[in-house]
Amino acid sequence: CHELHLWLDCDREGEAIGFEVVDVCKRANPRLQIRRARFSALIPRDIFHALANLVPPDQRLADAVSARSEIDLRLGAAFTRFQTLTLQDQYEGLDGLLSYGPCQFPTMWFVVQRAARIDAFVREPFYAIEVEHRKALGAPLGSEAE
Repeated sequence: CHELHLWLDCDREGEAIGFEVVDVCKRANPRLQIRRARFSALIPRDIFHALANLVPPDQRLADAVSARSEIDLRLGAAFTRFQTLTLQDQYEGLDGLLSYGPCQFPTMWFVVQRAARIDAFVREPFYAIEVEHRKALGAPLGSEAE
């Protein structure tokens, strides 16, 4: 193989994953030519356009993901320590670590919303129809024989 075409999500995370793939593949073949498909829909026109207009992967987009990840990690560690030390002795039952992470709050929203939907679920009757048909031995398909 002398060429690798990356077909990943066309966002920063897709670009970062692409560079992880490039790192692995370049170890196996340092002379590998790498190109990236840019597309926004999985329809023939967009796919053919992406294939005809391959571009080099954008290291800046991958670096932006790495920077955001590093900032999230450092902010999470610093704020976890801050809120743990500040709030731990203020309220009964807050023993141990009080974790913070920029992705935890939106994720918790999804979890809470799902729990609320489950709690609000009202069981309804469910009906299933079962059909059994026996045909007389040797009767042709579509025959009226029982």
